[in-house]
Amino acid sequence: MEKKMLANYNLLRILAIFLVISTHMLSGVWIADPASQSMAWHVREIIHTAALSCNGLFFMLSGRFILERFDGNIPAFYWKRFIKIGIPAICAGLLYYIQLHGFSLSISYFKDFLKAFLQVQIVGYLWFVMALAGFYLAAPFLSRMLNCLNKKELYWLLGGAVVYFLIQSLYGIFSMEPPMEAYIFTNWGFYCILGFLLDRMELTSRQITGFLAAGLLGFILISVQEIWFTGQNPAVYTFDPSMIFLCIGIYLLVTRFGTAVSRHLEGPINTISRYIFFVYLFHGLTHNFIFDYLVEPGIPGYGAWLLLTLLSFFMALALSIPVYHLLYQPMCKLLLRK
Repeated sequence: MEKKMLANYNLLRILAIFLVISTHMLSGVWIADPASQSMAWHVREIIHTAALSCNGLFFMLSGRFILERFDGNIPAFYWKRFIKIGIPAICAGLLYYIQLHGFSLSISYFKDFLKAFLQVQIVGYLWFVMALAGFYLAAPFLSRMLNCLNKKELYWLLGGAVVYFLIQSLYGIFSMEPPMEAYIFTNWGFYCILGFLLDRMELTSRQITGFLAAGLLGFILISVQEIWFTGQNPAVYTFDPSMIFLCIGIYLLVTRFGTAVSRHLEGPINTISRYIFFVYLFHGLTHNFIFDYLVEPGIPGYGAWLLLTLLSFFMALALSIPVYHLLYQPMCKLLLRK
């Protein structure tokens, strides 16, 4: 991949984590009162729903490079993923667990920690790591399959998946139990292949424009649902076609046209991107610090939400840099040396 294009993907990675932090920051920042400021409250919910595109974007980026770069060595692939993703996540989980329950060297303590970690009961947002682990198990085989598909077959795969999720969304809207659960790319596994599909389909300028328009339409549909519909579409936060096309639109917008930003900031973007997984792991610490010591939860205003999101992001980045260089890199060199 060209260096300038890689900077665009790194820019998208930073954006995805920033959106993660912004969604979590909304839990402590109340932009408006739902009773007396209904329209402002709807704007808050639109921001929240659109920002949740972060989940799809982060899975898209993770899967896109894994599927492209798999070299055929399955044991080495699993070991590398455990070292680079699993161990940092376990250590971060243990840090949060110690904060909540103190520390003990007893066997029962570590048994309870492991049980809580595997069930994502320590810090809720670590669910991402567990979901990603499921994809990693299948990635070596998906890589072989997807790389064998031609462009026409890739389009059919994307179209069939969107139709599947549309049907599943309708089941959810009408509160019915969805029986179509045997589809191979259900759940977040779909987003893990989505970025790879978009890049492999070699989209023309006209097709990119069409997907960008579909992404804008998806955002409009999300906004309409949030403001004018009293019923809840549970898939709007995850796999509703409007969210899928919103994620596609953001992905293509940044990866294809992000050069307008990345060409001026390529160095800082690539540097920050190196630490971005640790920013994700540590932002719970900075979030708690902000509301324990700096401001009271419930502070109103869009400005407060944005400024506190930026503060949490850069505080987590400041924590990540020494951890990356003093602990993570030496561990990787030791455990991954041939």
